[in-house]
Amino acid sequence: MNNRKKLIELFIYVLIVVIGIILLLTANLKERENKPYDGGVSVAAVSFK
Repeated sequence: MNNRKKLIELFIYVLIVVIGIILLLTANLKERENKPYDGGVSVAAVSFK
């Protein structure tokens, strides 16, 4: 019985971590969609006059 409780507790902790990671990744993607031209090497441009 004690092992079963520990297994359930471990499963809950893993589930919370996975949900947190998914939320962080999706929040980061939404920010990139809203600000496509903010920084980053891929959008950097150098102009000489």
